[in-house]
Amino acid sequence: MPKKHTPPPLPQPPIKEKETLGLSPAVLGKRDFVKKDYWCPVPPSIDFDPYSDPFNPKAVEYRQVVKADEMIKEIMQSTPLLKSKCCDKFGMDLYFKIETGSKTGSFHERSALYALLMLTPEERRGGVYTASVGNWAMALAYQGQLLHVHVTVVLPAHTQLSVISHCQEYGATVVLHGKTIFEARKRAFKLIHDQGHHGIYIDGYDHPNVIAAAGSIGVEILDQLPDTEAILVPIGGGGLIAGIAAYVKHIKPNVLIYGIEPGKSCGFAKAIHNERPYKIEAEMGLAASLTIPKVGDNAFHTAKSLIDKMVLIHDDFTARAIVHLIEMEKIIAEGAGAISLGALMCMPDILTELQGKKVVTIVTGGNIDLWPLKRAMIQGKAVEHRVVPLNLIITPRNIDLPSKAFRVFEQMDCNMLHCEFSGNHDWFEEGKLMQHSLTVIVETKGHKHACLLRHVMEKLFPGECEFDSEVFKPIVICSCFPKLIY
Repeated sequence: MPKKHTPPPLPQPPIKEKETLGLSPAVLGKRDFVKKDYWCPVPPSIDFDPYSDPFNPKAVEYRQVVKADEMIKEIMQSTPLLKSKCCDKFGMDLYFKIETGSKTGSFHERSALYALLMLTPEERRGGVYTASVGNWAMALAYQGQLLHVHVTVVLPAHTQLSVISHCQEYGATVVLHGKTIFEARKRAFKLIHDQGHHGIYIDGYDHPNVIAAAGSIGVEILDQLPDTEAILVPIGGGGLIAGIAAYVKHIKPNVLIYGIEPGKSCGFAKAIHNERPYKIEAEMGLAASLTIPKVGDNAFHTAKSLIDKMVLIHDDFTARAIVHLIEMEKIIAEGAGAISLGALMCMPDILTELQGKKVVTIVTGGNIDLWPLKRAMIQGKAVEHRVVPLNLIITPRNIDLPSKAFRVFEQMDCNMLHCEFSGNHDWFEEGKLMQHSLTVIVETKGHKHACLLRHVMEKLFPGECEFDSEVFKPIVICSCFPKLIY
């Protein structure tokens, strides 16, 4: 009789230890505590960066900044420190550290150069990968071309076309993926994994060598202006302020270090409040290159105890700073480069402790396209009541309204910046079939001039011109614009 086949035993579920009341206090008092070393079966995620470990952050020290500065000086010239032409307006000796003169137009070339110089020969052969929203990608691509290191950059899908074309011009492989730098970063690590880990990821704001190289700006500031009393630093991922603070606070602890962040993307301020970095819902504004969902762990670990104050900036003040830099200082800056000056646009209503001091603001970059620059200029002037938009309502009975309005603009010394005709879309409303609208943007001399223009136009053309009431409100200065975090 054939032997009956018995199925193999079913796998037993893991044994769960039941909690008991435990040993008696007398026995517990005599035993030695032994900590069990549990093995973790979960492998590290594919996008784990050993140079930016949230569970083991690395603080960048003064000596690392000095070493980076010495190597950078052998290849790159120091950037200029220019005194403002409007010190009396701000009530201080104001200086601008201009980082816009490099080939790619931002301070990132320092960090890109040093990070590539510190690679081993094997790492150079494997190439480097990075994710960026613009400036860091161009800087790394350009320095990679000079040092013959292949660079792959992953950019969010909405990246400016000029950034993409420049990266390709510098010989980099460009990959567009995701909506944020966070999603682009994951894609970069996936590419490294698919290549059999032949390649190294360089974080544009949290790699220790990147932070150390950014700190060379602090070295130059103290060399060029030894009696500096305060430095205002833009914050995106935090690498720039971490490097500067690591050096400056070691050499001159009394120098004030202020971190300046856009209110729409204030990851560093929230990390300070929460005592650790975490991912936030960052909204893109004028300072687009500072839109980082999560600040760097190394950067935060380095800078958190060295920052004297955080200031959150509304886009209106960034726009005003862009206008001031162009009109008064003859400097073209992107939103991230102008945001530090934005913190001073409300002087003396906030930051009164800086009055009479020698203050340095860092103009980190000048990469801004024509259309964003135009919008920023209009926004900045509108906040200062120097640009007034209005609609002229044209019907068959007042077909000559535009010519009459234009004569008023001329007589009142107003400049017409823009004029756009739009047809009527309210055809089904009674009496509006033949009604049209002419949108005009007029430049005025300020708040009083704008109010006078509105008064004259409404008196001469009642019911035929419409103004936006928001334009005529006074400039808002309160604890939220800008917002101070101590």
